[in-house]
Parts: sequence; C-alpha cells; structure tokens
Amino acid sequence: GRVYNAQDGERIGLAQYLVPQGQAFDKAIELAARVATNAPLTNYALMHALPRIAEQPADQGFFTEALMAAIAQSAPEAKGRVRDFLDGKAAKVKKA
Repeated sequence: GRVYNAQDGERIGLAQYLVPQGQAFDKAIELAARVATNAPLTNYALMHALPRIAEQPADQGFFTEALMAAIAQSAPEAKGRVRDFLDGKAAKVKKA
C-alpha cells in the first residue's frame, strides 16, 4: 500500500487536524473536552447512528438521519440550547 506522511494525510482528508510533533495528546484532550459539552444524545447519534447511515441505501439513510435528528432535538439539553440560542444567550461559535 501507499504510505502518506502527516501533511499529505491531512491534505487528502485522512486526518482533520495536523499538530506539531509531541502535541497530539494535548489536541486529543482539547477535542474530547469540546465533545463532552455536546448533548449526550448527539454524541450517541454521532457514534452509533452515523456509521450505520453511511452503510444504508440513500432513502433509508435519509429516514434514519431524520429520525435521529428528531430524537436528539427532543432531548431536554437540546431544547435548552435552542432556547438559549433564540434568546441570544448561547455562546458564540468560534472558528477553531
């Protein structure tokens, strides 16, 4: 098989982040801390539903995606976040 270095791997989409040598663990902890602020159902959907959706035919994938979105959006945490956003109280999104 073909071997890619870190820069080429990031450029072609094998990785989403490229950090200096020795800083991968710190970046992983930073990302984990951000993920931990997601609503639990959102993380569940990302870990369990998304991989299955990718393997389904398009019509079934669209249905599963809509179903998971409805479930995740009905969670109390999600409703609170939408309410905060609409009331202008939500944290501003910052570019990483």
